[in-house]
Amino acid sequence: MASGGFFGWLRHNAEHYLLVDSQKQMAERHGTVAPRSPKGAKDVFWRKIFAPIYAVLPWSLRSTIMKSMPGSHRKTWAAPATPQGASSALDQFQFVTPTVSVAKANAHSPEKKESTVAQIVGTRAQAGDAIVDYDQKLFDDIQAEAGEKAYIFMHTVPYEGSVGLVNMLTCTRINRKGFDTSLVLYGPGVLMGSATRGFPTVGSEAFPGHLAYNNQLQTFMKEGGKVLACRFAMAALYGMRETDLIEGIQPIHPLDILDCTLTARREGALVMQTWTL
Repeated sequence: MASGGFFGWLRHNAEHYLLVDSQKQMAERHGTVAPRSPKGAKDVFWRKIFAPIYAVLPWSLRSTIMKSMPGSHRKTWAAPATPQGASSALDQFQFVTPTVSVAKANAHSPEKKESTVAQIVGTRAQAGDAIVDYDQKLFDDIQAEAGEKAYIFMHTVPYEGSVGLVNMLTCTRINRKGFDTSLVLYGPGVLMGSATRGFPTVGSEAFPGHLAYNNQLQTFMKEGGKVLACRFAMAALYGMRETDLIEGIQPIHPLDILDCTLTARREGALVMQTWTL
């Protein structure tokens, strides 16, 4: 007998044979192989008697029977404990729960149902307010030592998310710390280096931030950073010519992507990888 005594045995067999019955119905409906035919008195009872009777019982009766049986399905979850000190963060707010009367239409007489709507009253932040501690910094401002290098690899679709622009800003900051920094664009990342971007004409900004990628790449290169772009991604994937790249970006052979990574490893350089689709 299954664990849980009689009720555990009953629940175990009911679940098993109702599942077998469902598989049989699905097989008949779709013309596939059905479960084997009943063998023995036990199979005959559960599949030929119990399952058909259970199927015609009203759901309300089935639900009542299941809820009346002991078992783990009747257990309830304990309310989560309030973290220590959690209430102190809410001290500045006042919680108001006004009562609202909701009229419910009825054929004979309207009924009123009492409901509550939570409102949080607090001080609204104003322009110029600091909502976090901007001055605290835990780590030293590390600067590069002589000869240290950094390679930033980006396999990133422009404008599909902020990661490309954010990592480009990070790349610029690394360069400003004194690292000899190379930004490697491959896969969809080569699109960030397009010099033909703009609408209705090249170089025209169709919306605020439209040319942010171009502007940041030019800033990075003006400050001494190197930008490399994979020729395979340019030609095979996006039909870009080398003349379509922002001036100063160096096209490279697709095999150089791996060798660039291995070079960075051999040089003990800082490496950052961004891979998004």
